[in-house]
Amino acid sequence: MILGDAAVTANIVSPILVIVVAITGITAFAVPDYSLSFHVRLMRFSYIILGYFAGFLGIAFVFVLHLSMLSSINSFGVSYLSPFTPAANSEGYNYLLPPAWKRENRRSFLNTKRQKRQDEISRKWKKGAK
Repeated sequence: MILGDAAVTANIVSPILVIVVAITGITAFAVPDYSLSFHVRLMRFSYIILGYFAGFLGIAFVFVLHLSMLSSINSFGVSYLSPFTPAANSEGYNYLLPPAWKRENRRSFLNTKRQKRQDEISRKWKKGAK
């Protein structure tokens, strides 16, 4: 805080830059895993460097690289971005899903033993009461 105040009074940096750097420094401690924080740090530097050299086009390029890298990761045999990567899955759902009570099949990427979620009428006690 003292260094930030001194830099602002000397007109070296703007006050908003000090706030952004402070928030970035504090959020660096929020990532619990060392390897994940190392990955976040490397990606942050790549965003900054390509953003400096190529502007918005550089940031967009790094974003596309980052998405392609995330889509190639598998966790327990399931794609890391599995709910989002298949635009249309075997149930015919796209990005807009029907309400939960109308979805009768489990998602195909889960590879479950029973594909159907539950019986047609799951609350049979309520069917007779009107």
